Amino acid sequence: MTTDPDSVPSVDDGIRSVLHSGKEKTLDCLERWEECIRKNPKEAVLGAVAVGCLLHRLPVRSILVANVKLVSALAPPALLAYGAAKLCEILQKKSARPVVVIPPDANPREY
Repeated sequence: MTTDPDSVPSVDDGIRSVLHSGKEKTLDCLERWEECIRKNPKEAVLGAVAVGCLLHRLPVRSILVANVKLVSALAPPALLAYGAAKLCEILQKKSARPVVVIPPDANPREY
């Protein structure tokens, strides 16, 4: 079974589609929040004050430092996986070249 190398989605296309769907979901969620805030402004203000008090009590700096450490630890394996996927994609495109089959009784000077 052979597949057309142009019809196979690339790694970049997959990443773009995931990012695009994430962006769409985020915008939909933001629109729902805005609608909820427009319907109930008093509750939104009280919720904002409560969240502000909570954030004031939390150790935000240590949470951010932990997130930066986590991202810096996970970045090299993610980049390695991305590079390996791109290498496989390139090798698959190179191996999908058309193969010319010459019949055994043909004259080799014609080819």
